[in-house]
Amino acid sequence: MNEDIRPNGTQFEGKEEYVKDVFTEIASYYDEMNDMMSMGMIKGWHGFMMKKAGDINGKKCLDVGTGTGEIAFLLSEKAGTGGEVRGVDITPKMLEYAERKMKGRDLPKPVVFETGDALSLRFGDDSFDIVTSGYMLRNVTDVQKAIDEMYRVLKPGGRAVVAELSKPDNRVIRLFYELYMKHRVSRLGRKYDKGEPIDGKYTAYGWLTSSVEGFPKGKEMTEKFTEAGFDDARYFVKSMGAVNIYLGIKK
Repeated sequence: MNEDIRPNGTQFEGKEEYVKDVFTEIASYYDEMNDMMSMGMIKGWHGFMMKKAGDINGKKCLDVGTGTGEIAFLLSEKAGTGGEVRGVDITPKMLEYAERKMKGRDLPKPVVFETGDALSLRFGDDSFDIVTSGYMLRNVTDVQKAIDEMYRVLKPGGRAVVAELSKPDNRVIRLFYELYMKHRVSRLGRKYDKGEPIDGKYTAYGWLTSSVEGFPKGKEMTEKFTEAGFDDARYFVKSMGAVNIYLGIKK
């Protein structure tokens, strides 16, 4: 990958439309694949995110790139009847599944789902106490702008908690990770995407695995949080480096 595009990960013409098309295609089996790809660890990652979000009871929360709503549902459970949770995603099909799933959840208060762009959130400055996001940043065309927007809509003292896939640094673990992604995940993905490229580019799961390559992580990513204005930005390595969870607190 060229160094000049590294700060924003993999970029190409038409990426925003391509990402919409990918997630429209995989919406119906997104949750199943996430569970298989993470070897069942995704629930633990989300639980850790909730711990880092702190006391959510009665708070206003926003989940950006909410997908099928899993993180938003956790926020709702913890925010209670006095809280408010919104979930924003650029792909309407994913939100359809989130709405469908919510009917089977006994939440204290429904999540408000709406179509929206992470790079241009429609909410005013200082609107939310908590902003979360899971596995979205690799899919935007401007990582810094997405983080800037999270900072903008947070109230002073508010927290951003963001999970993103990562490639392990340890050479032995990285070898296992690469074999798992190349063979196990690729085979699982073929069951659904049939190996057919979307918009003449990657297959759906070809994109989801290859987009990790060269993507900023760890200290490089926390620097972006600091640049946005977050105080004491830090990250936590989970599952031996397969996922990083970032925490930023607005001054």
